[in-house]
This record gives sequence, structure tokens and C-alpha cells, in this order.
Amino acid sequence: MADWYSGDPYTAATAWPQYTENNSNSNQELALTYDNFTWTPGAGGGIVDTVGGHFHSFGTVAGTVIDTAYWEIRTGMSHNVGGTLLYSGSGTVSPFATSFTQGGAPVWGFDVDVPNFALPAGNYWFGLALGTTSTDPSATSWFVASTTGTNGVGGPLGDDLSIYFQSLFGGATITWDYTESAVINPGLSGFDPSYYIHEVPEPSTLTLASIAAAVGLAGAWRRGRLLCGT
Repeated sequence: MADWYSGDPYTAATAWPQYTENNSNSNQELALTYDNFTWTPGAGGGIVDTVGGHFHSFGTVAGTVIDTAYWEIRTGMSHNVGGTLLYSGSGTVSPFATSFTQGGAPVWGFDVDVPNFALPAGNYWFGLALGTTSTDPSATSWFVASTTGTNGVGGPLGDDLSIYFQSLFGGATITWDYTESAVINPGLSGFDPSYYIHEVPEPSTLTLASIAAAVGLAGAWRRGRLLCGT
């Protein structure tokens, strides 16, 4: 398994829209939703090079306004428990339009190109916050799209186990610190965020053959120099 994908966004409105923010609002420092996942390294050896997800705005602003991102991978999370931060960082954001809608709003995809890192096999939590350097007030109202696991890769899929974190609201500290969505919304469902993590591609047969040929030529060149006494 070379990748993890929690699933396509569903069309209906999300029961509890979960806000995303990466320091682009003076009254809001950080907001993101975490999803649990099992990582199984594939042909790329478990080396991660891209993370991302699906998000939407209830306004008319396009996803191209998003240009910053912050992501985390943790272990040991539960309701009101942040667990242990293992990996985090930023990366170059590449927005792209999708055919998905949620609650009538167009859903955008966002690739985040991250410095390559090795993620060992195991169970983790992944969270992604998006932001913008735009000064347009409507540009900051973005929410992660929710999924029930349709077309997902890996797992667990559609288990309604997600945790929301929000540091400030209107400049004031709030209590949404690592809040499990289903715990504070009993009877509702569909809280899994639509996220993905991509492993580096498997080297192609042609690439491997080229490397082998180059090594062979280098060895022949070196042997030739030795035979000539140089």
C-alpha cells in the first residue's frame, strides 16, 4: 500500500462543519481536525513526500486564495488528550478544483509538498490546517470536507473517529482542545475529514535499468583505467 486516503467528500452538508485556520486571522491562531489512520509502507519504503485534503468555503472565494499550511502527525490522541507530536511542518500549497461539492459548496483539493520523511508502519493521527496571506476577510472561512470513507485507501475508513482542535476564537481561549467530534455531537455521524498522505513513487523499471547501466559503465571505465595503468 503506497498511500493513505480517508475517502471522497460526500454531497450532503456536514453535521458539524470543522473550521481550518493557519495563523491568517488575527483572532484565530490555529484550527484543525485530526483523523486516525494506519500506515503501511509500500514500494516507496514509507517515505512521505505529499500530504493534503479536501476543503470548502461557504462563500464564493476560490481555493487559489489558500497559500499556507501546517500539518501534524501524532500518536496517543483521544478526547481532550493531545497525545504525542511526532512530525509537523509546513510546505508549498497547490490548490486544485474538484468535482465534489458539500452542502452546496464547491470542494477544493490542496496538495502540500513536504520535505521527505520516513514514516514507519503504525497507527497515527493526521491533522492539516490551511491559511492565506490574503487580507480579504472572506478568504479565511474554510472548513475541512467530511467523508464516510467512499473510495478510501487504507484505514480505518468511515469510523467517525476524529478530533478537533481550536486554539482561540475571537482572541479568547476556548475549550475545544482535542475534542472528539462524536463525543460532543452524540447521535450525529459523518465526521471523518477527507485527507490523504502520499508516499514517494516506486522507482520505475526504466529508471532502475538506467542506474544499473550507469553503474556498469562506471565500472568498465574504472577497469579500463587500471588496465592502462592510469
